Amino acid sequence: MARSRCSGAWPNVLRWALLALLLHAAAITPALGRETATVPGEGDPFADVVPAALASAERAAAELSAYRMDVAIDEATGAIGGRMELTWRNPAAVPLQEIWFRLFPNAFYYGEGALTATNVTVDGEAVTPELAVADTALGVPLPAPVAPGGSAEIALDFTSIVPADSTGSYGIFNRDTGNGTWVLADWHPILAVYEEEDGWVLPEPTSFGDPTYAPSAFYDVRIAAPAGFEVVATGVELAETDGEDATEQRFVAGPARDFVIVADDDHAPISQAVDGATLNLWTAPTLDPAVAEQTLDAAADALRFYNARFGSYPAREIDLVQTDPSGALGIAWAGLLFLDGPALLGTYGRYDPEGLATVIAHEAAHLWWGILVGGDSNKHGYIQEGLATVSSLLYLNEALGPEAAGAQLDAWVTGPALELLQAGDAVVDVPVSEEMDETIRSAAAYGKGSLGFLAIRQEIGAEAFEAALRDIASRYAWGEMTPEQLREAFERASGQDLSALWSHWFDEAAMTREEIEGIAASAFDP
Repeated sequence: MARSRCSGAWPNVLRWALLALLLHAAAITPALGRETATVPGEGDPFADVVPAALASAERAAAELSAYRMDVAIDEATGAIGGRMELTWRNPAAVPLQEIWFRLFPNAFYYGEGALTATNVTVDGEAVTPELAVADTALGVPLPAPVAPGGSAEIALDFTSIVPADSTGSYGIFNRDTGNGTWVLADWHPILAVYEEEDGWVLPEPTSFGDPTYAPSAFYDVRIAAPAGFEVVATGVELAETDGEDATEQRFVAGPARDFVIVADDDHAPISQAVDGATLNLWTAPTLDPAVAEQTLDAAADALRFYNARFGSYPAREIDLVQTDPSGALGIAWAGLLFLDGPALLGTYGRYDPEGLATVIAHEAAHLWWGILVGGDSNKHGYIQEGLATVSSLLYLNEALGPEAAGAQLDAWVTGPALELLQAGDAVVDVPVSEEMDETIRSAAAYGKGSLGFLAIRQEIGAEAFEAALRDIASRYAWGEMTPEQLREAFERASGQDLSALWSHWFDEAAMTREEIEGIAASAFDP
């Protein structure tokens, strides 16, 4: 998560032969003026990194994998696919004999969705992969064990069938036939995470869990899309070539935990500069311009607040994109946030500006907690959700005042916690499973989990709490963090043993109404 710089061009003959197999003849294979486009490997692989983070990104390049993809969107078949090459470096402390990828489009909740990988090679040698975990995991054998820090070159062809009007996993992998939007998260074979204690992490996908648990990597992606489509993606665009029937764009991203695409024929952007980065909001033309400006202002203000307290988010470009997710007001990805059009931008934007600001700030906080600093949200989801919720409430307190922040505290934290208490309480730190009660899980992660972090802030003081968050944003940037490591960060910042307090809130079911009310009363104390 040596990854080396992307180098070498993929032959034109191979590229066009591959796309010809993938696409119908009438789709997007006509000449795109390729001779004028930049080829993979040329240009700056760190183009998506702000100057302040460049030195650490260059160091990370010796440790993180590097994807190179050449893909095309095919409207006729509802597919995206092409060629993927990966420079993989062994992140483990022991030699490894296999590499595992996740194929999330094969998850049961995507219906007609599917991802197939063929022609798999390792260092140019053909290998026979295996499917596991209901075809959502692909094991690639290595011809010879790769030592710690050693590398291998993986190549494969793949095709992803994108389901129409899918609500699976909140609609993050979907072709919306109503508005023509392609929402593409988890759309290609994604490296799984290797943990020293557990090995390759390959959990069963659940319909309401966070499917993506992936190591950070570098991305160099060329996307061919039908003419008229505007493609918004993780990272920055380095080149664009317009053809008669298609447009080809090249994006560079990373270090990033994922590469996400939204393609649409009528999205238009407005932009702001934020601390040396560019913040774009892409919306449909029907959105009230005043709401769009309000949304962009709220996101920019929250980003400045977090940059000042947690350290600058390292991406040079951040995109907020209007989509129509199923059951979620917002979803955060590396440098790209999905914002619900009808409910969040339409209803909140018009009637509840404080609620809009809270959701925007929450999703922006995930750029640090979940994206920059990773972790297994299927095992320990309260960390990412609790830290993002508390961060957004602290921002709201400063930006809009204690009354507005208190109202959102009731809505996001104390209200759910009291409901959880009435239901008998629950342990916060438990893995997601398909059998879980989603209402209980949500109240535990957002309500009680956030209260736990506010209790820690109350115990160690606001200054030490902020110092700990800044510490983890630097210490675990582009890596993964465990609950124990987070607790240790709070203990380093404060000089206190927090074991008992931590266990009380996250490992036990013993909170009281008095505790909830007491923490709420002093939640924003300096």
